[in-house]
Amino acid sequence: MPHRLENYGYTVSTGPLVWNRHKTQLKAHHKKGYFPLIWAEAVTADGHFKFRAAKKNHKPYFKPKNGDDWLIVREPCVLLQRTTAKEQRRRLIAAELPVDFIATHGGVVVENHLNMIRPKNGTAKLSASALAVLLNSETVDQAFRCINGSVAVSAFELRALPLPPPKDMKNIENLVMRGASQQTINQKIARIYGGGTS
Repeated sequence: MPHRLENYGYTVSTGPLVWNRHKTQLKAHHKKGYFPLIWAEAVTADGHFKFRAAKKNHKPYFKPKNGDDWLIVREPCVLLQRTTAKEQRRRLIAAELPVDFIATHGGVVVENHLNMIRPKNGTAKLSASALAVLLNSETVDQAFRCINGSVAVSAFELRALPLPPPKDMKNIENLVMRGASQQTINQKIARIYGGGTS
């Protein structure tokens, strides 16, 4: 399977905010000019986005200073946890960062325990929602375990992850749009990878 995220029109990078270098800019309450701060806990174990900052030292908002524009993410993307253990049911835990959430707040700040999978120059061949479902599938998780040897889910390994041809993902995208169950989608993805049945 020669196709990679690059062939889908996506690039991978680490969330830019190293929070302990910006402690004074983390805020507990929203004010004008502040942006939501997206922690790894915002990507739930079942692959959904939930804006929250409940863990110790986590605060939900970020107050930018002059020169901080590079920290602000203004386009939709897939968020994926950077640290998972091999004992977990899934190593790849991804969620779409909703377009309407970004639009409401004018942007977000993503901390560095998350990977961001973003479309390159408007060339995405698959929607972010369908890509998140693909990455959360059992088959792709198994493929990732074959190339990963640590608790880190690195951008390098995500770039190297073997994926189905983009044309084969159209059926999956249609299933996602129709609200098909994860089980149905998992079966279809397994078939594309050469295992399971339709």
